Amino acid sequence: MQYLTKSRFKLALECPTKLYYGVKVNGYFDKNQDNDFLQALADGGNQIGELAKYKYHEDPVGSHITVEPLEYDLALKLTAEKLDQPGRVIIAEAALLYAPYFVRVDILIRDQDSKTIDLIEVKSKSVSNETIAAGFKNTRGFYDSNWLPYLYDVAFQAEVAKLVFPGFQIRPKLLLIDSAATCDVDGLHQRFMIVTETNPETGRSRTKIRSPQSLSRKEIGDLTILKEVDVSNIVADLRSLKINNEAHIPDRYSQDLPTFMKWAGELQISGQREFFGLSKNCRSCQFRAPLGDPKHSGIHECWKMAMGQGLIQGSHASVDRSIPLSIDLWGGSSGSKSLADAVIKLGRAFLSDIQEEDILPGKTYEGEFMSPLERRLAQIRGASGHQKYVLDEDRLAQMDEWEWPLHMIDFETSAPAIPFFKGMRPYQTLAFQFSHHIMEKDGQGNLRIRHANQWISTEPGVFPSIDFVRALREALMPTGELQGTVFRYHNHENTVLRGLRKIIKEQESTVPDSNDLIAFIDLVTKATGEEAEEIGEFVGQKAMVDLHRLIKEGYYSSKAGGSISLKFILPAILHDAHELAALYRRSGVYGVGLEIQSLNFDSPEGHVWLREDKGNDPYKTLPAIFGSDHGELNEMLLRLAGDDEEDGTINQGGLAMTAYNFTQFNSLKPEERKGIEDALLRYCELDTLAMVMLVQGLMELRMNPKN
Repeated sequence: MQYLTKSRFKLALECPTKLYYGVKVNGYFDKNQDNDFLQALADGGNQIGELAKYKYHEDPVGSHITVEPLEYDLALKLTAEKLDQPGRVIIAEAALLYAPYFVRVDILIRDQDSKTIDLIEVKSKSVSNETIAAGFKNTRGFYDSNWLPYLYDVAFQAEVAKLVFPGFQIRPKLLLIDSAATCDVDGLHQRFMIVTETNPETGRSRTKIRSPQSLSRKEIGDLTILKEVDVSNIVADLRSLKINNEAHIPDRYSQDLPTFMKWAGELQISGQREFFGLSKNCRSCQFRAPLGDPKHSGIHECWKMAMGQGLIQGSHASVDRSIPLSIDLWGGSSGSKSLADAVIKLGRAFLSDIQEEDILPGKTYEGEFMSPLERRLAQIRGASGHQKYVLDEDRLAQMDEWEWPLHMIDFETSAPAIPFFKGMRPYQTLAFQFSHHIMEKDGQGNLRIRHANQWISTEPGVFPSIDFVRALREALMPTGELQGTVFRYHNHENTVLRGLRKIIKEQESTVPDSNDLIAFIDLVTKATGEEAEEIGEFVGQKAMVDLHRLIKEGYYSSKAGGSISLKFILPAILHDAHELAALYRRSGVYGVGLEIQSLNFDSPEGHVWLREDKGNDPYKTLPAIFGSDHGELNEMLLRLAGDDEEDGTINQGGLAMTAYNFTQFNSLKPEERKGIEDALLRYCELDTLAMVMLVQGLMELRMNPKN
């Protein structure tokens, strides 16, 4: 029987139809399969779950407090055996069943004498004292949408626990990351190893976190980075509140939590698909299969049902995966207005059905170049096959003002939940790698491209960030002066450098060249966000140029759909700029000692970036980051790597962060660490080469603007 579990309850809250699409045997594509695990692995969040056990038990490993089996019956049996013990019992991953509900509680504490059950839901999400004081509510007095899924998670468990433990007081709690706390020990993460275990009976592998049998509570510090929050009052409030109707849940089932749970449980057990309409939430649906994928596509089936019921109308008779849907409309720079919501309510089925008056902005665009509305209209025309790409020549004319040479830089960083070093805060950024391509012109104006510099630090126990800035300064200013223009793609590099400036400032007494490093950062960055509010507007004399903004205001391609992510813009420019594509399809062009110089690709025939057998995706020409011993990890990571950062899923940076975090274990063999390091260097080299390709492509399109 498929019970309503925590994850299934979460699906039902998002959309009841997902309960059907989420059953594996039904054969639907699921983009988020393994994604929660992967994201936790990327930032170390799953290690928090193991660390949390030490907050409540002196020796959780030696005392075997964890219910390990995944099978329902065995997990329930082991949980019952532990609960048979007298007095106070602490169980990790406790299994509770009250059909049709089944939950695994992160940490359950049963006190027989006081008749209390503490339910501790462990989340690797940082929280501030201000958020706790506000009761996880926003300024309008509603529960913050970013926190609501976590609050409903523990509320669901509390409801089940009431049924399983009649006569006991249920005390629901969240265990979160204290964003202001600092770690009081070095190498805490080393105590929680990522391992792959294979079941000898089934042959299936499972990547898990393991801590040593001998590890004691006193060895891991005071654990002030973990903050327990009693949410009993919030859970009581949620129990009686109406469920958010944006998930198209019928009113009669959304009156309160118990009513919704009963209905969702019955729906889960029935195995039937229920469809109650569309909403803006459909835009982020994980059950949308790409073109050519053999699995079913849930979102397209919903579209077909909605058209059959007359909820939406379209110019196409059938729902084809190759036809862009109305919710694919780019929603950037639209303020608080949801364009997906607007076009759904107007009954537009496909992108080509949208009319200009449907999406007119509330106020006049005051910019000089391609407006958000113009970009959206270009996307609509592209969906109809009328236009391949659009250039805003006035915006792209600014390329003529760039000072040569052109420096393309890309950073790889990690923000681990469990700090690697004493004195670090949870999720504090560590900069461990950069790549640097240079585009130059000779005296005759001929273009020369080379991968000029790279830097990486994977040695465990070594704080990399200050050496990172030092190496970057040397790469960009070998003579002590910056010649040319530095480029980034989006905000990451600027944000990282401004953050590292604060660290250097805090440690300037121990950093002999702190003045030089701070001056360098100030030269190539600008203050944004809270920093700009504190110190006023600040822009460095040679502040980095953002290619993401150039694309947003100057180039639209129908091949990129509505995205401005480099993952989609790179293949788009390679499609639109034919000479550029021909260059990178040739062998003998890119590599060590070849026409375009590389630091990592040393094959005599060079590395061919565009290959039909790799779907003309340069990233798919790269080898796996992890060795054969970690095949399952490779498979999961590479399946999700490169996803659009606008979707909020693990992306190329997440892959690099996971790999770096993996290298920080002392137990890793030198050859394993070297293999991961070599792979990371290749990935990061492609990141800056992609920026080069983008600039080359724009140059070609400006010279030959055929469409």
